[in-house]
Amino acid sequence: GLSFLDPACGSGNFLYVTMAAVKRIELEVLREIERIRGREGTEQTEQLFDEVHPRQFHGIEIKPWAREIAELTLWIGYHQFWREAHGGRTPPDPILEDTGTIECRDAILAWDAIMHRPDRDRPDPTPRIPSPVTGELIPDPNAKLKYMEYVNPRPAEWPKADFIVGNPPYIGDTLMRDTLGNGYVDALRAAHSEIPDGIDFVMYWWWRGSQLVVSASAQRVGLITTNSIGQLRNRRIMNLARVAGAEVIWVVADHPWNDDVQGAAVRVAMTVVAKHAGAVRILTVSDDGHVMTDRLVGALNVDLSEGADVAGAAVRPLTANDGLSFAGFQLYGAGFVVTDEEARQLLASDARNAEVVKPYRNGRDVTGRPRDAWVIDFGLRSENEARSYPILFDIVRDRVKPERDANRRSSLAETWWRFGYPRIELRRAVEGLSQVLVTPETAKHRFFILLDSEIAPDNMLTVFATESGFVLGVLSSTCHVTWALAAGGTLEDRPRYTKRGCFDPFPFPDPSSELRERIGLLAKRLDAHRKDAITRDEQVTMTGMYNVVEKLRGGEVLTAKERAIHEIAACGVLRDLHDELDALVAEAYNWPWPMEKDEILGRLVKLHDQRVEEEKGGVIRWLRPDYQIPRFAPTSVAAKLDLPDAAAALVVEARRPWPATAVEQLAAIGALLGGRSLTAADLVAAFDGAKRELVLRHLETLALMGEVTVDDDGRYETGRKAA
Repeated sequence: GLSFLDPACGSGNFLYVTMAAVKRIELEVLREIERIRGREGTEQTEQLFDEVHPRQFHGIEIKPWAREIAELTLWIGYHQFWREAHGGRTPPDPILEDTGTIECRDAILAWDAIMHRPDRDRPDPTPRIPSPVTGELIPDPNAKLKYMEYVNPRPAEWPKADFIVGNPPYIGDTLMRDTLGNGYVDALRAAHSEIPDGIDFVMYWWWRGSQLVVSASAQRVGLITTNSIGQLRNRRIMNLARVAGAEVIWVVADHPWNDDVQGAAVRVAMTVVAKHAGAVRILTVSDDGHVMTDRLVGALNVDLSEGADVAGAAVRPLTANDGLSFAGFQLYGAGFVVTDEEARQLLASDARNAEVVKPYRNGRDVTGRPRDAWVIDFGLRSENEARSYPILFDIVRDRVKPERDANRRSSLAETWWRFGYPRIELRRAVEGLSQVLVTPETAKHRFFILLDSEIAPDNMLTVFATESGFVLGVLSSTCHVTWALAAGGTLEDRPRYTKRGCFDPFPFPDPSSELRERIGLLAKRLDAHRKDAITRDEQVTMTGMYNVVEKLRGGEVLTAKERAIHEIAACGVLRDLHDELDALVAEAYNWPWPMEKDEILGRLVKLHDQRVEEEKGGVIRWLRPDYQIPRFAPTSVAAKLDLPDAAAALVVEARRPWPATAVEQLAAIGALLGGRSLTAADLVAAFDGAKRELVLRHLETLALMGEVTVDDDGRYETGRKAA
């Protein structure tokens, strides 16, 4: 009487395994009858027993050949299990049936027709023809990607099933348009308007399954997803499901997985969802997939963790940290980058080129060794202003423009001489600073370094607009690194630092000026120690040094290469500097030291919540008050501050009345965004009386109209958006 569904069944592996599990239970029943009634009773029962059959197993698969294999896989399995249970006898006729339970169609989207819309075609960005100038392959300006409109898009129906299992396709949000097409993604989001954009493709299956659990159409849903399910963008779906009544009751939050298609080792999450509010079973596994722990806990956080709710705290940023952290420049054109030799020639040919040609660093430059790469950065200059650097302008026109002309975002094609995301607010924030702090977005070890502010940081670096040794020291401490590991995400098996979760909500200590200075001096000693080691020998890298420190802490034996790095870089001293820094930062918090991870997180979450309440009352512990107060202080706070005239003017300019009508509100938001890059929170704070929900709705409207664009950090700026 039970039914089972895999809504992305592929060749039927999950359905086969599910049937095997159910058939084993069925066999136990038969053997128990045999034990109780004897062989004769078993034979009589077999004649009446309605056995588990392939007709109970449903699948949806978009590839016709995979659908055929799935059906055959089920029947082969069924015959194997039948013969095992019945002494090797052949199953009764018919040997094969068309159950009609394996469907060939899209599992997540239905439509009435697909129509080509030539007016919405876009240039094909695939490099196809040689450039007449550089000889490199560039997009063919005549090649187009067709826009296929899905008429009357709506969620696809799923067959009724008591249990749903599967391994839906893994396509990240940023790859969905390239993989599935603009028309499909637009239709998918229109059909599921109740959930936010920006989620991974697999989460549409997870959401649909949770809905069926809430409506009692299914008892349990068990899916394998990427482990990004617990990251900020996908957490929103889990929150919606939880509010509706669907909860995760069994989880492996991080499991090794081998991607047969890409041949890459990835990490996945396994979750079982039910309409349930009791205990949750949490499993952890080793890198080879063996279960290490299996325990029941009273509650589960939305990021699939237990204990201190870092994920819940991470969605509430602190005003004290506002306006200081940014992603670096996102180029959208490798042609902006020039070699060290080429850069030297450009700088020698015209002294003015130094205003535009800058040293360039990306994540690998920081974790490994710098490549001595440079970048042509026209900043926010107009096209005519960029032309005043003729050699540089021609380089960018030849190497970048052909690629930009084919970009689906028209704003990128129109401003091809600028970086794709020139980070206006970052440029403003670093003005006047000689150094900034950076950390790689993705790295095995979490560390922070000081970089000269003249260096152009890549978007895979998170940049902090401060040169404070105190901030460097706190960020480098175990307290912050522990928070960052809990609040950030992962890429495959490497931790990712996300400014919104790791920095914006992080509660810094507020110690005496004397202790603040001691932390700053020690942090700069730490920074100098590592840089000196890298300068001394080409074997030394940041990753190499911290690999050694990790082994020293664990008492592991060093390899020959690691011993060499240990001796050159004095990694024992590096460990000592971190130990001393940890103790000082704990003292700044007025906490005991050392502490276990769970206690650190529990204390930080509690302090974060206290700071949120403090800030509501106007007590804000600014990290860089001279820069932040004029720009980000709420009017009620700014009015009490003795600010210079220029700073006071900035505060007044930043707060303005919220218009009465929707049309006026849309116009006011557009005017404020002119020439700026702001988050939704920035815009809400800029108007007296603005409601966040309404501001977000207006931003969505402006984006649909092509009046604004939004980047990966959730920052909005004016500019027409491609269809």
